[in-house]
Amino acid sequence: MHDLLFAVDGTGWHEPEMKESIGYRWSGPGRFSVLRMPAPAGAGRGEARVLVLQGEALPEVAVFLNGQRLAVTARRQGLLGILDFAWDEAAMAAEGRAEFWFHAERLAQLPVPGGRMRAVGFRLSTLTLTGAAGGPAPAAEALALILGRRFLFERLAVATGRAHFAFRTDADARVLDVRLEAARLGPTAQPQLVLALQAGAGGVDLALGAPGTVPVVARVAATGSMPLPGALSPRDGLLVARLLAALPEAFGRWLDEAMAGASPDAALLALWRCDLARVARAAEGALAVALADGVDAFAIDPTAPFTWPAAG
Repeated sequence: MHDLLFAVDGTGWHEPEMKESIGYRWSGPGRFSVLRMPAPAGAGRGEARVLVLQGEALPEVAVFLNGQRLAVTARRQGLLGILDFAWDEAAMAAEGRAEFWFHAERLAQLPVPGGRMRAVGFRLSTLTLTGAAGGPAPAAEALALILGRRFLFERLAVATGRAHFAFRTDADARVLDVRLEAARLGPTAQPQLVLALQAGAGGVDLALGAPGTVPVVARVAATGSMPLPGALSPRDGLLVARLLAALPEAFGRWLDEAMAGASPDAALLALWRCDLARVARAAEGALAVALADGVDAFAIDPTAPFTWPAAG
């Protein structure tokens, strides 16, 4: 459970307040609010408790989990409105934590000290999550997970830097233009990387490169598979896969900055959040296959510079 009186990981929330002995935060100043928290793997259910005073109607709020819209059932319990929802296993597939989006249908203007006004949506008090399948991972699996993360951090280190996202359409396809500033692939700093993703019925096509270099192309098929780019060395192909796997987290950081106070197209954001998760899962799958059946992981030289493919 997360109590909104405490610090939040996300954006689109005012400072904490108390009323009728119930702690809460107003959503706002825009209609779009983000809250991240640990969540159990697999399917589960959740409950958002919102403060609703006498004479107020239950707020109309759309709830998304990792880009997937959830069906919400609202009920009243005294001064609390209870928003019940559930999710399937796909919503948390390959996700390290839960990223909830709340999209308020309406905003109101309320006065604050000093004669100013502020835009608010609804008062969120707590968010509680419960997994459908209980029990922690066995100790052996936890140890393998820790060792695997340490190996990736030491030998296949990447950083997305500061990300910028722009949306457009090209015929029947959706296009996402991404610019990564101060990124890193292995030991090699990448002052700027440009990534174009085109999503269509057949999958997602990607092109990644630095200014003045030949871009690396890849494709996530409709089945979810993605081979590593063949134009790179085996080690550099693994680094690109690691970078692609980090895109959902970079998208979340961008949301915190770009969506503060905004009223965006939540459906479009949700589509791309799901597509980025699909790319991340495909990249992680390609990485796992390559490490298991391909390159000798312990022969990787972590100090070797990253090299873009030669022209021609």
